[in-house]
Amino acid sequence: MKKLLLSLALAATALVPAGAPAQFYPGGDRSWGPNGNGTLDHEDDLRWIFFHDAKVTADEAKGVYRATFSPLLKKENGASFSITGYMLPVESSTTSPHFVLTRRSAGCPFCPPNEPTEAIEVFSSKPVAYTQSPITIEGTLQLVQESDKGLFFKLNGAKKL
Repeated sequence: MKKLLLSLALAATALVPAGAPAQFYPGGDRSWGPNGNGTLDHEDDLRWIFFHDAKVTADEAKGVYRATFSPLLKKENGASFSITGYMLPVESSTTSPHFVLTRRSAGCPFCPPNEPTEAIEVFSSKPVAYTQSPITIEGTLQLVQESDKGLFFKLNGAKKL
């Protein structure tokens, strides 16, 4: 069995030309992704990293999640804040003043799933038309310490920029 595995490993390395870079797809096919070149369709908004300072825990007995915020995050509570992300509808409508903005598209097969600190509940002053493209939203940031939905950030009075 060991000889068979060794033979298969050697055969696989023989198929890769010397000096070729490591590739995820056979034959180096990089035509995947929305841009057809192996890249995603946006630059990630680095302001999402700011929210990673929140520490999330679950209270299974009460069925709620709790967040503890760093002093830096607490300082931003009530401040005007803008961020770019993807719409995740919470209502069955093509336009809505209430939705969730996430760091990565929930429908992206090439992206890791969003973390609890990578979602913001948005309450817009006007309905926003759903789009699969990234959008920038600005509003008043509100920190939520306890949630049964697992959402710890809100943008109130928000508008699409």
